[in-house]
Amino acid sequence: MDTKEFLNGVCKEIKYTPARKDIAEELETHIEEIKEEYLKSGVIENEAEEKAILQMGEAEEIGKKLNKIHKPKLDWKLLILIFILIGFGILVTILKDQQPIIKTNYTGKTVLYLCIGIVLSVGIYFFDYKRIKKYSNLIWIIATIIMILPFLIKGPVINYTQYIRFFNVSIFPPTIALPLYLISFIGNIIDYDKNKKYTKKILGINCSLDKDFFKILIFSIISLILMLNIPSIANALILGIAYLIILTIKIMQDKEGRMIKLIALYGSVAIFGIIIICTLIASPFRLKRIVSSFNPESDPESAGYTGMLQKEILENAKIIGEAETDIMSDSQNVINSESNFTFIFIIGKTGLLIAGILLLAIILTSIKLISNSNLIKEEYGKLLIVGISTLYILQSLATVLMNLNLGIQTNINLPFVTYGGVYLVVNLLSMALILAIYRRKDINEYDKNSNRRIINLFISKLGIQDKTN
Repeated sequence: MDTKEFLNGVCKEIKYTPARKDIAEELETHIEEIKEEYLKSGVIENEAEEKAILQMGEAEEIGKKLNKIHKPKLDWKLLILIFILIGFGILVTILKDQQPIIKTNYTGKTVLYLCIGIVLSVGIYFFDYKRIKKYSNLIWIIATIIMILPFLIKGPVINYTQYIRFFNVSIFPPTIALPLYLISFIGNIIDYDKNKKYTKKILGINCSLDKDFFKILIFSIISLILMLNIPSIANALILGIAYLIILTIKIMQDKEGRMIKLIALYGSVAIFGIIIICTLIASPFRLKRIVSSFNPESDPESAGYTGMLQKEILENAKIIGEAETDIMSDSQNVINSESNFTFIFIIGKTGLLIAGILLLAIILTSIKLISNSNLIKEEYGKLLIVGISTLYILQSLATVLMNLNLGIQTNINLPFVTYGGVYLVVNLLSMALILAIYRRKDINEYDKNSNRRIINLFISKLGIQDKTN
């Protein structure tokens, strides 16, 4: 048996086709190394090749073992948690449909968007996510166009916020733009090359500009400014925190000048934070709104009105069943009609036990997402999971705290649970991307740029001993 026949025998047993080429290259390299050792000891070439192949073992057995290593894995735990959250989302739509005067078929529309989202998610799941990276700049342009559209094509203004309207569907631009900006940012961070510089002599002095750094900085600032102009301060803050977390992870991976970079990064964030706080304090309206979010009694008829409603629901909530308050029977009430009050709506309609189960599902999903990010070795996939997980966790945290009068009142929704067709589809696609990354976590463990380490890892997993050493 020659090397080609051996490799064909191994690859025949490997079900995941994209992995076959890399595996064949790794095995061939190892065979050549063993063969070289035999040649040095005086064995003729044909015999050396046969001995090297014989030393590797049975092709069929090796192929079966490698198939187990490279077999794509579905994260069943995360998938189950996602469907639990979706179940709560459908429960919310059923409860809304039961309210009097409601003409919209919330449940039917949710199921329709759910089917669309699942079909698109299946495509994302089987797609090689690493191909997205080269389109990072295009993704940023698409996200920016989405954010600018409300100002070019006047859409509806809901709660002082600009929306886009397509085919009778109102879309909140940050819903789509947030994950797109994050994916673009991560791609540019991964491809960052500090050696790409623009040099020009000004007044006899050679000045240089770090091209990639300047591009990332400008892209980030523009995305945050557009978020603020929608306006969507909360989403701008969430996006900014996600940028900060990703940059911190990237800097921590770089041994050179790590401390100086972190000090510069967080120093800049601190200065920016002080400016924002001063701006908020300088605006009496915003300051009153912030204070009323935590203490609704300070302005019960205006800024604290919604907080007073939430407080009444919490005080009258049952363990199981609808809260004993007229608020929940009024379908026109802000708690029942506005999507960002989903959590308190569930407490009021179903009781503390059901809401507690939802909260547990949210927490478990957050923990699972964090756990997944630690399992991924491939840098691009790891940062994508970190970024998407940050969006999910911050949105969930902000919504739950706001609904319990423990956070600032904002236009943030609860992923998968809050009613919204486009929002549901975007959440499904985001999680499908995480599942796609997890699916390839063992396959991506092999890095072409460090071939010797790959082969050693590969051989150790097979349990083959190198007799030439």
